[in-house]
Amino acid sequence: MRELIARAPFREEELKELAAAQGIPDSVPLESILTHPRSPLTRGPAGAWVRRRAKGRDAAYLWLADEGEPRRADTISVAIGGKGERVVAEALRRDDRFRLLRPEGTWALSEWSLPQAGSHSNALEAMLEVLGEHGPLNRSELFALTARSYPVSAARLQQCLISDRIGMTSDGRIDLVERGAVPMEEKEPQRLSHMVTDDTGQVVGVRLRVDREILRGSGVIVHSWLTWYLGLRLAPMSRNFTMDDGSGVLTVRRNTSAAQLSSVRTQVMSAGMTQGCEMAVVLRLDHSTASIRHACDPAACPARQLD
Repeated sequence: MRELIARAPFREEELKELAAAQGIPDSVPLESILTHPRSPLTRGPAGAWVRRRAKGRDAAYLWLADEGEPRRADTISVAIGGKGERVVAEALRRDDRFRLLRPEGTWALSEWSLPQAGSHSNALEAMLEVLGEHGPLNRSELFALTARSYPVSAARLQQCLISDRIGMTSDGRIDLVERGAVPMEEKEPQRLSHMVTDDTGQVVGVRLRVDREILRGSGVIVHSWLTWYLGLRLAPMSRNFTMDDGSGVLTVRRNTSAAQLSSVRTQVMSAGMTQGCEMAVVLRLDHSTASIRHACDPAACPARQLD
């Protein structure tokens, strides 16, 4: 039975065939077992068998496989009864069974061999290739050539310029660091109100709302002022902080696309927080330690309302 479950997702009509291949007798009540509340499988669209923890992504996989062609996220969402284009696109992005095709903006299965699939997996790769092929360029030329091969916004291309592989030449053009260009550190962003420091500047606090992604264990996107303040002004760069309760290490990371904290799910759950709670991430720079604190107003705490 474990081998059968490991084959998921699969279509309704494939159940008997897969069970027979695993040597499961016809007398076994497969549907009763697989629909049990504690079963790792559940029913998806069109009666398909999908994993309970990946119901939407598994449904998208089977639907795309049946379609045989790339489709846009909004179309996939409608087909599988998803929660909208943005939610579906984010789920597919986190699953290596899918890939986004540019410039079409459609999603395909990674196992497909598609001639239209682009050769770049992100904007930085495209920009590095342009510089490698054309040599030093001014900003407008670089952005135009990069967007031609990997269509993204000018704001995303601007983010790529803090890569430790890209720099500025003595005459103000942009080129590769390996050819002598000087890396361009990120300029100080405006500090937002939910980020504070103490009088010494050695303690930094960041107030965040606990959302579904945090509870799932995903990394936490934060404003880039935090990484700038920590001295992470090129990408990729990171700094580790030891959790003062001994629960592990918190990593603050600057990539070209975003500033991010590593997962804080363990600390959030141990503090009794739930979705909608307020938390404070406190970093002590002089000791390289961190703590996660429950920062809700007791009278309006979602966790208390569940008690």
